[in-house]
Amino acid sequence: MSCTNCFNGCAETISDQCVRYTGEDVSALGISHGDSLLAVENAITTFLVPVLTGVGIKPIVNESVICNVVKQFLPTCTQCTGFTLNEVLTAIIKAACLLQEQIDDLVAEFETLNANYDVACLDDVTASSGTHDILQAAIDKICELEVNLGALVLDLATNYYTKTQVNTLLSNYTPPGGNLIKSKMIPYVAVPYFGPVSYFDANGAGIGDWIDIYLCVGTGSHPQAPDIRGRVLVGATTGVQGGPMNPAVIPNMGTGGFNPSYTVGSTYGANGVALSNINQIPSHTHTNTAVTSILDTHKHNFSDSREQGSGLMRGSAGIAGNGSPSITPSQDFTAGAGSGLGIIYYTSTTSAGAITASTTVTIDPTGNVTPEPHTNIQPVIACNYIIYIP
Repeated sequence: MSCTNCFNGCAETISDQCVRYTGEDVSALGISHGDSLLAVENAITTFLVPVLTGVGIKPIVNESVICNVVKQFLPTCTQCTGFTLNEVLTAIIKAACLLQEQIDDLVAEFETLNANYDVACLDDVTASSGTHDILQAAIDKICELEVNLGALVLDLATNYYTKTQVNTLLSNYTPPGGNLIKSKMIPYVAVPYFGPVSYFDANGAGIGDWIDIYLCVGTGSHPQAPDIRGRVLVGATTGVQGGPMNPAVIPNMGTGGFNPSYTVGSTYGANGVALSNINQIPSHTHTNTAVTSILDTHKHNFSDSREQGSGLMRGSAGIAGNGSPSITPSQDFTAGAGSGLGIIYYTSTTSAGAITASTTVTIDPTGNVTPEPHTNIQPVIACNYIIYIP
C-alpha cells in the first residue's frame, strides 16, 4: 500500500547524495552501478528535458533517402551530427505544404483543361468530351487535312499552271509590252493628257500599266521630267539642227527684237506686263486751259505758232490796234513735264507805251505714276502633260 506524505513520516532525512545506485549500468544515459542517486537523477533529467522539447531526439535517417523537396527545408549541417526531430518534422511539414500548393495549381489547371471546348469542325466529340478525346479528335482532323492537302498539291501540279508558267504562256502569245501604255508612246515626247491622275503615284510616276510614264511636274516624278505646269510649249531656237530660221523668230531680231534665245528647258514670259517706257504709249493729246491777264484795256489780234521739242515753246505775234505796233515774246520757257504748267510772256509796244500780258496754260495730267501691269494671257485650256522616259 502506497503512503501519503511519506517523507514527513520518516524518522530521518537522508541526502540523495548518500544513497547509492545499485542497478545495472545504463550507457545511453551515462549511469553506472554505484553512482549516487543525485547523479542518476541528473542523468535522467538531462536526457528527458531535450527529449520533451524534441531537440534531443535525432532520428537515424540515411540522408540518401531524403528527397529534394524535404531537403530544401532542412538546415545546413555544420557538425554533421544529424538533424533533430524538430528539424526533420519542420522540413516534412513545409515540403507537404509546398506539394499541396502545387497540387492545388495542378487541380486548377486540370479544371481549366477540362472545361468545355469549342470543337468547331472536329468529328465525334462534344464540347464536354474531355481534353484527351478532343485532343485525339484534333489529331485525327490534322491527319485528314494532310491527306487532303497532298491530294490538292497533286491536283494543282497536274491540272494547273504556276504563276511563272502563266507568265511564260502570256509572253508567248502576247506582243512584248502589249498591255503597257508606254508601248504606244514615243520616248521623251510630252503630250497633253486629260485623263485621271489615279494612274500615277503621289510624285507623278506611273503605276501598273502606266509604268515608265510620268506627269510633267518636274524632277519630283523623274530627274528628266520637265515641269510644264502653267506653261505653253515653244520651239527651241538655240542648239537645234536645221537650216536658216525665219527672221521673225531669230533671237533678239525680227519685229521689235523681242524674241529671246530659246534653249531646251529654258523658261520665259510673265502673266502680266507693265508699260515702263514713254515710247510704249501711243501718241495722244491733253486738254489745256489758258488764263490771260492784261494790265490795260486794249485789243490784240495775233497769230501764235509754237514749236514743240524738248518741251520748249516759243511765240510770235502781230497786233492790230492804234496803229500797227509789233509784239514779240519777251521770254522763252520750257514746259514743266511734271506739272504740265507753262507761262508765256508777251511784250507789246503801242503809242500809249509798253503793255505786258501774261498767259498761263495748264495741261491736265493723266495716267498712273506707277503703271499697273495688264494681263498678257492668250486664250488657253488647261491639261496635264505626260512623258514616257525609258
